[in-house]
Amino acid sequence: MVSTSVACSQCGWTFDTEALQKNTCKKCKSAILVTSIAFLQKFEKPAIQKYIAQYSESLRSDPNNPEALLAMGICYLKLHLYDLADTFLARLVQIEPTDPRGYFYRAVGKFRGKRPSTAVRQTVQEVESLLDTATQLDPANGRYDYIHAHIVFDYYARNGMRPPGQSHTQLLEAAKTRFVDELEVAEGLQLIGMTPAQLA
Repeated sequence: MVSTSVACSQCGWTFDTEALQKNTCKKCKSAILVTSIAFLQKFEKPAIQKYIAQYSESLRSDPNNPEALLAMGICYLKLHLYDLADTFLARLVQIEPTDPRGYFYRAVGKFRGKRPSTAVRQTVQEVESLLDTATQLDPANGRYDYIHAHIVFDYYARNGMRPPGQSHTQLLEAAKTRFVDELEVAEGLQLIGMTPAQLA
């Protein structure tokens, strides 16, 4: 837990042990620690900026706090500030190389909110490498394969190219055998300018 977080950045409510364990403020029901972009689904810019202020303060006292680095990266992704997001996520990967979330969020941020079909080959290859690393570190999570399938479909299949690795249908089949947080996937697809309906 971010060491300086003793009150909710959204409403100011003081946390107790139960709230910390559930990662949810009892008063406003906001996430205490942002560990997923799905947490920010309904948040507007001012609320996200409150989180950024909270985590910035934490990073002043501990510049290598992995939880704060992840949260900052996710918040900046949600605000579409991709370069800032990548700065924090790259530091997270350097400090915590076994945390798959750093690789995943760096991957979806590389497209800068645009569809994979508009990207250059080098960017697509970098994204695929990041997703492959996340999959190896967290093999039970299907979100990496699900997002990867959309990228393969949009960049390779739609442009009549053969992917160097698995096809989008193979990746989808692999995702179905694993746990998939649908809200997290939907938010990830938004970051690459796609929706589930576009994979057809």
